[in-house]
Amino acid sequence: MSLTNAQRRRIDRIAAGRSDESLYLLEGPKAILDALTRGVVAELWFRSDLDPERRTELEFEAREHDVPMGEGSVGDFDRLGRTVTPQGVIALVRDTALGLNEVLDRPGLLLWLDGVQDPGNVGAVIRVAAAFGAAGVVVTENTADPLGLKALRASAGLALGIPFTRVNSLEAAHALVNVRRPIWLLERGGDDVFEVADVPPDIVLVVGSESRGPGDAARDKAARSIGIPLAEGVDSLNAAVAAGIVVSQLTRGSAS
Repeated sequence: MSLTNAQRRRIDRIAAGRSDESLYLLEGPKAILDALTRGVVAELWFRSDLDPERRTELEFEAREHDVPMGEGSVGDFDRLGRTVTPQGVIALVRDTALGLNEVLDRPGLLLWLDGVQDPGNVGAVIRVAAAFGAAGVVVTENTADPLGLKALRASAGLALGIPFTRVNSLEAAHALVNVRRPIWLLERGGDDVFEVADVPPDIVLVVGSESRGPGDAARDKAARSIGIPLAEGVDSLNAAVAAGIVVSQLTRGSAS
């Protein structure tokens, strides 16, 4: 395949989230190599000046998974949308979202992203979830798509590997209560102290927007709220930073 004008327009639409195809744009050799090994890449496009050694590595893995490959010139890649920074290679990847029950059936800590609209925060929280071995992520409405270009970039492609599901808030709340997963809210003004040894198994940590916090559906079903003590004059933390601090503590007792 060669990178035609029509293909560039198609890639731009996918990158901007305006395509009817269930495909997402992934950038960068390392993230793409990881995605190839997971078998979630639908197409692979090389810039003609990509380092030959790197290209050979990617081509080998693509052939192993029967992934179609194509090439474009430096000018072709430069004419892609401004949000794309392909580093010499781009991939179109399939949607990896699971059903809600598939995620709930996994033992361990779950993160619930509730109204986190900044895609950078969504990607960073998913990176936190992957780093600390969370069982999965529940993504509800008014939350940026984990596979959107900016979120996927912020997660360094890890959103393609961690189990996640897209649902609405009421569906998530009812399902979590029905399977008896304790729901904890991460918010300003929550209880500051908890003993790691006393954390119930398989809790769900709800991370809401910085401005509003968790939504009503999560709040109505929550067993407790937790916060982070902050120095005087500091109003709040970035959602991903706050999640990283709390998740590191919640998982400390289960670390092997």
